[in-house]
Amino acid sequence: MKRTLLIMALATMMFVGCSDKADLTPDQVEFFTTMGEKIPYMKPDSSVVLATTTSFEIKNYDIMESVYQGMRGDISIIESVDPARIESFIMQVVTLKAQQDILLEEAKKEGVTVTKDSIDAFMEKNLFAPNGGKDAFIEQLKLQQVDLDFVREDTRKNMLIMKYIDEVALLSADFSVTDDEVVDYYNNNKEQYSQETATVRHILFLTQGKAAEEVDSIKTLAAEVVKKAQAGEDFVSLVAAYSEDPGSNTNGGLYTDFPRGRMVQSFEDASFTLPIGTITDLVETPYGYHIIKIEDCKAGKTLEDVRSEVIATLKEQKKETAFPPVLDSLVAKYEFTLTL
Repeated sequence: MKRTLLIMALATMMFVGCSDKADLTPDQVEFFTTMGEKIPYMKPDSSVVLATTTSFEIKNYDIMESVYQGMRGDISIIESVDPARIESFIMQVVTLKAQQDILLEEAKKEGVTVTKDSIDAFMEKNLFAPNGGKDAFIEQLKLQQVDLDFVREDTRKNMLIMKYIDEVALLSADFSVTDDEVVDYYNNNKEQYSQETATVRHILFLTQGKAAEEVDSIKTLAAEVVKKAQAGEDFVSLVAAYSEDPGSNTNGGLYTDFPRGRMVQSFEDASFTLPIGTITDLVETPYGYHIIKIEDCKAGKTLEDVRSEVIATLKEQKKETAFPPVLDSLVAKYEFTLTL
């Protein structure tokens, strides 16, 4: 369960710290030069105050990285979308940046800290593991022209904010959950808990739309890779080297907790009937040949199986409801004002 709407938004944004100029890549300079023709205060060589507080200012270059990432660096968006809509997005980013900085200042005042080990553990669990490991994650960052130190610092800031919310801002709030609330939540979400689910990694060799002689050579290659996988070669590395599935080849071939009925039949049969840890022989589907590694399989869960999970979810929901008024009061305290 995500923490709050603010935290969900911050998790997808990367904000630079205070500086006296924009540190942009050549692609970003081109992007903001184009944007500056329609929105002058976003020119890459300018310095424009977009918002003020009693403690700090936010200038255009402070939010350029997150604007660039939020628009995927796509110049065609600038050219095709009404500038008023882009400006609305920019102001949302400015507001999020201000909220983040306010929370970080409050965390600092309260002496909130996070350790290097806790940052490492968070990144391993939430960034590296779901994306096929640290090396694969770094390769994805390179494609976005973002380095790991930048992501690490962004992670540190967001962990500070989450810790401040839990240990200071909402410390005295009551998030107790009644048994009736637990039962109601479970009954209203039975489908989520009652379905059997599987988690697998797979390598896809595409054959769809290819000539018969090409399919034969693809099958031969796939059979060779099966032998490597079953002999113990690192499966995630084999995914990176061979898989042609665009939906999973950058995250180690991982499909997590999918229910029956989601995948084509032969893929489903292998995923739900074989023991955990099994690496299949070739599994043929309309898409091509698959090598599947069974990571996990879960039976449907009773209320008692998930009681602690439901309680945690309900507590998080109550936090999400309780936090916005606290944030609003902090924003008012700092006299946050958009200047444009």
